[in-house]
Amino acid sequence: MPNISHPPEERPDEISGNAAGSSHVRSRIQNQIQNSAPGNRFIFLVSSSLFLSCTLLKLISPQNVGYLAGIDPDSQGWWEAGRIIAWRVVDLGLAWLVGFDGWDVTELTVLTHVPVYFLMLNFYNVRPTVVATAFLIEVISKTVPFAILRGPNSVHALSAPRATGISNIGILQDRVTALSTAVAAAATYTIVLFLGFSTWLPVHLVLHFEGIPDIRLVHSGLQGLPSVFLQVALAGYAAYDLLFVGSAGWANNNSTAGKVYEDRDGEYLITSLYNRTWGKLRTKGKILVSRTFIVALMTLGNTIVQVSGTVEGVDLLGSVGWGALWATAVLAVGGLFAWIEAVPGV
Repeated sequence: MPNISHPPEERPDEISGNAAGSSHVRSRIQNQIQNSAPGNRFIFLVSSSLFLSCTLLKLISPQNVGYLAGIDPDSQGWWEAGRIIAWRVVDLGLAWLVGFDGWDVTELTVLTHVPVYFLMLNFYNVRPTVVATAFLIEVISKTVPFAILRGPNSVHALSAPRATGISNIGILQDRVTALSTAVAAAATYTIVLFLGFSTWLPVHLVLHFEGIPDIRLVHSGLQGLPSVFLQVALAGYAAYDLLFVGSAGWANNNSTAGKVYEDRDGEYLITSLYNRTWGKLRTKGKILVSRTFIVALMTLGNTIVQVSGTVEGVDLLGSVGWGALWATAVLAVGGLFAWIEAVPGV
């Protein structure tokens, strides 16, 4: 009878040891990246984001690549590609400088790209599966590098020991509050869009979006509100987490907040205005204001870059108007959160 040899079986302790070893190697690599020079980390951030985006787009069928990028496939020249790459560098660089973590970048990406994909889905009849895939690629390509390079902020690690110093931790952990606040943000988006649909937007689309295939949504009236609300529901939650959680979770350590300011002799006018406005805000108020304006400006900028000159028939004024409508919605949501945070005890 032939002698049949069997490979040696791995013992459980060997398997666990191998898993621990591989985990240790991954941890060492991540620590080396995080501890490298800031310039090297930013280069890794941009290059890895571009690599992920290009790779994931190429994995999709070639005829959909242009539409997944939110652009006209026939207009992809060096200028368009360079402009989109340059904007990605600005986008990632700003998020890096202001201290956003992976969750923040995910929500910022959602908020700044909703106008483009809302336009593709409702006015250019791009298939929902294509829009969803494009959205997912944008989120993954920007979030994964941030998750590697930077750990979560305290407000996104409420179960960690360092979360004990977070303000309003009970409010932030309450699911009913999270749901109701996110719904209120989505409703604010819907109202602002509806006001645009009911006033100036139909004429704007006809004049500046040449050959736009479908504008039935702007003429749907109140019947279109449920559809709009469902499409911006994700943006409502993203705004809740990025703006409300990101500001309400910070402790109020501003000793000058709420105090009556008195002018000093010889004080410059600009200094007096600063102390009477920005200087009187609490820390969480400053974070909310700064984040709201960042999201509004990035929404406007991303819409202009992604739509103007790349979607066929859309001129610069067209993309500016469309982006300004969504930026206004962001400012309205920020105002809603400011009103909520002004409640005593928040």
